[in-house]
Amino acid sequence: MSLWESTQLFARNKAGFFAKKLLLLFLFLFLYTGFLTFYSWTNSSDGFNLLLVYAQLVPLVLYGIIIYLLVKHPSVSSERLYPFTRVPQKHKYKKTGLSESFSKELKSKLEYLMNSQKLYLNHELRLDDIAELLDISRHHASQVINENFEVSFYDYVNSYRIEEAASKLCAGFENSSESISDIAYQCGFNNRVSFYKAFKKVTGSTPTEFMVKVA
Repeated sequence: MSLWESTQLFARNKAGFFAKKLLLLFLFLFLYTGFLTFYSWTNSSDGFNLLLVYAQLVPLVLYGIIIYLLVKHPSVSSERLYPFTRVPQKHKYKKTGLSESFSKELKSKLEYLMNSQKLYLNHELRLDDIAELLDISRHHASQVINENFEVSFYDYVNSYRIEEAASKLCAGFENSSESISDIAYQCGFNNRVSFYKAFKKVTGSTPTEFMVKVA
């Protein structure tokens, strides 16, 4: 499993964990408010207390609706918490004429090219270049990446670059004369800013924090 796939799996698991905590929170609020409402109802002796009972029914109903939505549509809460883990809609390419079997074949070919030729090290790598190597249109090249890897072209290429950078940072970087900017450029990034942004998106930490974690 690649660094990108591991990070995506961690993000999805984390989203599910927080969705469950959110459900437990609202369940507690529902039961607590329900108890207070029942207690106030059975012990109300005047119109003011009765008014408070009706007022408590509003959040009680609201909590009930939220609990229903969390149970009925758990994926919605996960996507709200971590929108970048959302799976692209594959029906976008439904009528493009690229069959699923051919798409899988192109996926394997693309992975072979990325690993054997290290295309991602090219600072100017474009989607058109991928399409030309696979002998397909730009649109179909985008489809192959989106459907099979569930990411955009740039995120797909950057996942390889970050994996390469992570390997270099773990291979005696602290004892070398190279800077993090040197590593970024060697791995296909044009500048330090884009490298840091992509690195944190994939790993969840900065290069310096990453080195501390793996040390």
